Amino acid sequence: MTCQSISSSSHRAIGLDLMRISLALLIFAFHSRIHVLQCDYGLLNGFIDMGAIAMTGFFLLSGYALHLSYGKKDMSDIPSIRKFYIKRLIAILPLYYTWAIIKVILHIFEKGTAAAIEETVLLPVESLGMQSWFATLFPFSHNSGSWFISCIMVCYFVFPLLDHLTRHLKQGSKKVLIVILSTVLLYSPFVQHYFDLPSLYDNPFFRVLEFTVGILVCQLNLSQSVSSGVIALLRKRQIGLMSVICLVVGVMAARHFRLPADYMMYNCVALPCFVSLLFSLGHNKFTLLAGWKVIPYLSGLSFPFYLSQIAAVWSGVQYGLSYTGWDNNVMRILVSAFLCFGLANIFRYAIDYPIGKYLKAKLLKE
Repeated sequence: MTCQSISSSSHRAIGLDLMRISLALLIFAFHSRIHVLQCDYGLLNGFIDMGAIAMTGFFLLSGYALHLSYGKKDMSDIPSIRKFYIKRLIAILPLYYTWAIIKVILHIFEKGTAAAIEETVLLPVESLGMQSWFATLFPFSHNSGSWFISCIMVCYFVFPLLDHLTRHLKQGSKKVLIVILSTVLLYSPFVQHYFDLPSLYDNPFFRVLEFTVGILVCQLNLSQSVSSGVIALLRKRQIGLMSVICLVVGVMAARHFRLPADYMMYNCVALPCFVSLLFSLGHNKFTLLAGWKVIPYLSGLSFPFYLSQIAAVWSGVQYGLSYTGWDNNVMRILVSAFLCFGLANIFRYAIDYPIGKYLKAKLLKE
C-alpha cells in the first residue's frame, strides 16, 4: 500500500497498479465482513473471510515496486541512502500520525481513563513505529491496523542493503533464494500453529522475507536474457488470470477442508499465486489502459483507503442505516465503501499532499 508509487508513464506499471487496487478492495471487503457490519458477499464469503492474505500481496508488491523505482540508482553512499529514507518516511508518516491521533482520541472518548493510560504507555512505541516488534500488542488500541506501517518501515530500512546484496546475484541463485525464502514462509505457520506460538501475521521478520521475494521477482522479471523456461511461462497473461482463479478457488477449497483459520497458513495458496501474478502483471504491457488516469489515481489512494477503515466508520454506518431504516447488506457495503473512499481523498489531498510537499521542500530541497 505504501510502496513506491508505481503509476508512472510506463505501461509496465499499470499491471502493478491494478494489483494494488484489487488488494485494497479485498482488504476492504475483509474488514467490512469481520467487523460490526458483517457484510455478506455470497459465494465469495469463504474467500473474503481469509482476505487478510492480501497483506502478503502488498509486501511482495512493495518489494517489487521499490526495486522497479530504485534498481538502477546507486545507493551505496550515505547521502543517497539518507535521501531514500527521508522520501519513504515522508510517504507514510504524515498520514500515519494523523490517523493515530484520530484513533487515540476515539479510543479515549470511548473508554476514558483506562484508555488514556494505555495510550501514554504505548506512545513511545507507536511514535517510533515499533509496535509490530511486540507480537502480543496486536489487539490493543489503534495498534490493530498500524502493524502494517510498523512492518513496512522495517522493510524500508533494510531495502538498500537487500537490494545491493541481491542485484548482483546470478539468475540461478536468485531463483534458488526465492525457493528457500518461500519454503521458510510456507512452513513456519504450520510450526507456529502446532506449538501454539504467537501469530506470524504481524511479525516484521516474516514480512521482510515476503518483501525480499518481491525484490527478487522484480530483478528476474526485468532481465532481458530470459526467453524460455519457468519465468517466461509465468510472464504470460494467461498465467496471471489463472493465478487469480487459483487464489480464489484454492483459498475456498482450503476453508472447505477445514485448514485452520490462521491467515498465514493460507500463504500455501496465496504466496505462489501472488508471485506468479507479479511476474505476469509486472511484465505485460496494458496499452489499452495507458490513458486511464483513474487507475493511478485509485492506486495512489490505496494507503489512505486502508487507514480510513476504522471501527468508527463501521459503527457509524450501522447506526446511520438503522436510524434511516435503509439497513440492508447492499447499503452497508455501498455506504461504507463511499465513506471510506471520501475519507481517503481527504487524507490524501488535505494532509498527505500538502505536508509531503512541504517536507520535501525543507528536507530534500525539491
